[in-house]
Amino acid sequence: MNHKLHTALRPLAWACTSLALAAATLAPAAAQGIPAAYAEVALPFYTPVHLSAGLTSQWYNANAAAFAGSAQALVEGWQQYCAGQGSIGAVQQRWRAAATDWERLSAVALGPLVERRSMRLLDFQPLRPAAVRKAIATAPTDLRGMERVGAPAKGFPALEWLLWTEPAAPNTPACSYALMAAREVQSEAQALQQAFTRLAQTPWDEEDSTAAPTLMAEFINQWIGGLERLRWAQMEKPVRSQGKSAAPDFARSASQTSLQSWRAQWAALQALAVHRAGAVPVPGKDIVPIELYLRGRGLNDLAQQWVDAVQAADQAMAQLASTDSEAVLKAVRALNQVKQQMQDQVAPALEVNIGFSDADGD
Repeated sequence: MNHKLHTALRPLAWACTSLALAAATLAPAAAQGIPAAYAEVALPFYTPVHLSAGLTSQWYNANAAAFAGSAQALVEGWQQYCAGQGSIGAVQQRWRAAATDWERLSAVALGPLVERRSMRLLDFQPLRPAAVRKAIATAPTDLRGMERVGAPAKGFPALEWLLWTEPAAPNTPACSYALMAAREVQSEAQALQQAFTRLAQTPWDEEDSTAAPTLMAEFINQWIGGLERLRWAQMEKPVRSQGKSAAPDFARSASQTSLQSWRAQWAALQALAVHRAGAVPVPGKDIVPIELYLRGRGLNDLAQQWVDAVQAADQAMAQLASTDSEAVLKAVRALNQVKQQMQDQVAPALEVNIGFSDADGD
């Protein structure tokens, strides 16, 4: 068979394979609790190209644009407040919105987020108050001046500190510094939006045996990295290292948005892990979550085990009503089950090797 004919018939072969698998597993699928849509409708045989195209054109492109918009609004809020034309409460609200958009975008730190080391620049933990006070005294007047300020004194943690811990008053050096820190966040948000827009225009090709599989492997590794950052660094580690302190030193404690932060990150991880919308993703256009990638290859049993683990973690996160240590550790245990499922079964089934993840940008 010549190459052009082989290429033309390949999608038909995939569809036929999926139809056969669906017909063969119809009754068992229903018994296992697989949603009716997946038992009655043949799923496409998704490939790394389909996963890569959906991630870059839909997920990252859209979330980077949302973050750029809320970062711009944050700058405008600081401008008004520092000029004495607004309330600090209004700026706090804009900070929360921008932080949530950032956490959704960075939950799985792929591509430009890693290349630009954006997480270190925008969300270095822990904040160092002495470094913030020194930066205020230094009084940078432009973004080049901000480059000489260390990561522990800027980004979302520094802005949080200047909004809640030691609120910056209008027409003060502290407010001027906060405005510059917000402008740096906005500048990075715009750079990320541009980078993800370029990535979304990548002409993914089934004939290229390296590009899409490489991005897919990075995605799976960074998904685990994002889960671990949430599970360990942000939730479990502060509890384990609490010592004699009155409460764990969770990130976002000053703004009392730790729970909101965790939920934003988990919502992003979950959206990329399991399928919740009714329509079957269109190959090469829509986001293909991990669950449907597995189902499209006939791995329904494993996909259902994956869904069960993710749903159990989602229930645990939904029931987390406070930052009480015992409640946090209960949710952590459910998240750990998802991690183990991914490492032990899902990643091997996807033929992805799990390696070191620099999702934290360090």
